Amino acid sequence: MNFPSHNCLLFLVTCFIFTSCTKSTNSSGTKTDTTKSTTTDTTIYIAGNNGTNPILWKNGTADTLSTTIGSASQVIVSGNDVYVGGISQGNQNIYSSPVLNGPLTGQYGYWKNGVQNNIGSIENIGPPPSISLGGNNVYYSNGSAWENGTIITLPNQDSGSVQSIFASGNDIYAAGYDSARDAVYWKNGQLNIVSAFQGHGYTTPLVYCIAVSGSDVYVGGMYNQAAFWKNGVINYLQYTTNGSFVSYISSLLLSGNDVYATGHLIGTNLGAAYWKNGIENDLQI
Repeated sequence: MNFPSHNCLLFLVTCFIFTSCTKSTNSSGTKTDTTKSTTTDTTIYIAGNNGTNPILWKNGTADTLSTTIGSASQVIVSGNDVYVGGISQGNQNIYSSPVLNGPLTGQYGYWKNGVQNNIGSIENIGPPPSISLGGNNVYYSNGSAWENGTIITLPNQDSGSVQSIFASGNDIYAAGYDSARDAVYWKNGQLNIVSAFQGHGYTTPLVYCIAVSGSDVYVGGMYNQAAFWKNGVINYLQYTTNGSFVSYISSLLLSGNDVYATGHLIGTNLGAAYWKNGIENDLQI
């Protein structure tokens, strides 16, 4: 797989909050509350690394997913199952400063309830992995698209890259860039151009993530600065921190009418940030 020279690694951890209540099932099969208490239990999952190993924190308690070098990047909870996408078996700390001793290599994969499932074989590390669930199927991207560990062939993707994958109902979306370096997404294998490559280095549209709500398709990345496309229409994100000059979106979350994005500001003493409906909020990490 080939990756653009300006591809950025994900430095953010991913956090998901899940709320659950005590339930019972009545004779009709309908789930009902057993009490009128409004007390809920909140479970917080954070995927990342401890400087060496891929780690999943659950309510602050660390679970080392692999004793090898790597990092976790995404958490999905489905019923009683917890899926974590990430990288293991790295030849060096994949999130440390680059060193001049060859390419960074590692094993892409995901953990289901702590059990590792490899995707492909050990290879050069490109984009951070993306994972999504559709029915009983596990979808994964790491430059290529995968379904249950089998690679998915996409049109015009031979020298392109799949940066993110998203399952919505019976539809499978993959986002990235095609062989012509256009920013694109594929829906059920059909290519859709989000923004065409104009042949200019710093104005190349870059795609890192995708999210879908109903018929609306959101693709996030960078086009001179952090931006997302909604149904092909670009929306630039504001960044107000003094000294920032480039930003990109690495993940998207849709909640009702709100659009949340995480990303990275580049400049003096800058780093992680998130946006809600286009407004920047710095993260002190």
